[in-house]
Amino acid sequence: MKNNPTRDHLLDVATKLFHSQGYHATGLNQILKESGTPKGSLYHYFPNGKDQLVKEVVQSSSNRLVKDIQAHLDSDLDPVIAIQHYLDKMSQRFENLETPDKLDMPPFSLISLESAFANEEIRQVCQENYNQVEQLYYKKIVASGVAQPEAHALAVSICAAIEGVLMLSITKKSNEPIHMLRKTIPGFFA
Repeated sequence: MKNNPTRDHLLDVATKLFHSQGYHATGLNQILKESGTPKGSLYHYFPNGKDQLVKEVVQSSSNRLVKDIQAHLDSDLDPVIAIQHYLDKMSQRFENLETPDKLDMPPFSLISLESAFANEEIRQVCQENYNQVEQLYYKKIVASGVAQPEAHALAVSICAAIEGVLMLSITKKSNEPIHMLRKTIPGFFA
């Protein structure tokens, strides 16, 4: 669908609310109130309501995330250094963190955890996101000469480690877990 300021604004507000409160705690009325959008507009752009909105939030956020990761992976031929560049950027996002709404990060983990057993369609959209991210790491690692089976295991491990430090950093309101992962990334390739 073409970019539309109202639709894009609804997606932005929903993204922030899903990220800071989670899928189940965020209601359509709150999204409407915070966005200043009439109810008819929400159902015009998202006829299937909240489920469609959250799936599009994940897809839209995923597109931004994939571009961001790819840019960092392209920053150096060595996958260790390229991944460390990405972690450096993540770390900067956590400096002076006061509230989760200050983070400009997609809410995949929270949405994934909340929906995995409750909504198969949303779970699949989240899984597709993780698959895309894993593929980025996988291709980078294979391009560096690592055998495919080992590259796959490394890609999954790196994706899981990054998701883990993201959760730890949010919980601790600190970028220290990211710094620790950055230091240990070379060990993944040893």
